Amino acid sequence: MKNIGRAFSSVVLTCSCLFAIAAHAQTLATGDSRTVTQPGYPTVCTTLTAQFTSSQRASPPTTDDTSRLQAALNSCAGTGGSVVLATSGSNNAFYTDSLTISGAGIVVNSGVTLYGNNSYSSNANLLSFSGTNASLMGPGTVDGRGDIITGTPRLVQASNTTNFIVYNVTLSQAAHPNLYVEGGSGFTAWNVSIRTPATRKNADGIDIDSLTNATVTNSDIEAGDDGVAVKTNSGNISNVTVSNTKLHGTHGLSVGSIAQNTVSNILFNNNYVYGNDLNGTASTDANAINVKADPCSLTVQQVSYVNTCITNAKHLIVMDTNYSSCSSGGSPTLSNIIVNGAYSTASVSGAYTKIDGRSSSYPVTAYLANVSLDATAQSGDQYASVGLYNSNVTPSGTGVTTSSFTLSGSVPSCSF
Repeated sequence: MKNIGRAFSSVVLTCSCLFAIAAHAQTLATGDSRTVTQPGYPTVCTTLTAQFTSSQRASPPTTDDTSRLQAALNSCAGTGGSVVLATSGSNNAFYTDSLTISGAGIVVNSGVTLYGNNSYSSNANLLSFSGTNASLMGPGTVDGRGDIITGTPRLVQASNTTNFIVYNVTLSQAAHPNLYVEGGSGFTAWNVSIRTPATRKNADGIDIDSLTNATVTNSDIEAGDDGVAVKTNSGNISNVTVSNTKLHGTHGLSVGSIAQNTVSNILFNNNYVYGNDLNGTASTDANAINVKADPCSLTVQQVSYVNTCITNAKHLIVMDTNYSSCSSGGSPTLSNIIVNGAYSTASVSGAYTKIDGRSSSYPVTAYLANVSLDATAQSGDQYASVGLYNSNVTPSGTGVTTSSFTLSGSVPSCSF
């Protein structure tokens, strides 16, 4: 129990990226409007001890922990307190079908793994959170066994939550997205490790969808699709910060894909993008900075990528309003998209940058400052107004105009 109730120092997230703006009307994204500090553990509601071992992972017990886990979570619902999963002698594993958690937390102790059983994939996502002050914390592991099961469940789903926290935990082997948060307000992911291989199709790292005020920070993400994705499937999204995070083998730091609604005030700050996963396997779509919108009626505005370090990627900077199809057509607006500080090395063959606006009436408005890429080729640039400062990338193509402006900052110093 020593890893429950530890005292943590308060660390306030700040962004050292103030702009000295000259002739253009850029507005730097500020991200999450909350003052986000390192989470502490919730009050313990009840503790359960393990009955099984990790050696049973390939063939889980048919009579497992589902009933007692759900009963404990129900008894703690609405309290904000946690159900703590602890070892018992050599027993270090819990096996479960789908669980629902409302206004309560799960703490997976050190050395403990919570596994999805063989049947959850056909029923629902493994862990489904709702309510206020729900949480998922480690330092143990939640393992979806996505390398074994069939089906495409999400590992962790949070719906319309308030103040949902995922902290100091490892999410492993998701079959589909590892952590999907949709609706509500106030989401924090701090020191989250995600370990799902680059080859796992549609297995996003963290999806942040249709909510207000979210922070992902100090995390390390290996995943088979977007590393972190900002989305608007059910409503607008605003005030998001993604900072001090490393991505491995993913499809990048993404806004989208977006087909509707509005994205605003999104800040990516001090992040690393590795095109290969931790086993050296290349991403199936090695994006780094990636804004992808369908040609529908939507708005993406005030998105800033500050100090992004990139290696082994192919699509270095992409802003695309023609990412997919749209049955109704429309007028996608991408404006005030700022890249201030980007450095790439060891880019794969054919690497490029792309800024692709919808039409002359709806161009992308973007700014590239302090950009130093080892591959400067362009692909499919069109209909864009791009401000340039200290950038070795110069977009060109049909309907593309460039102009000079001034920003503070510098090309980031990256250590891979």
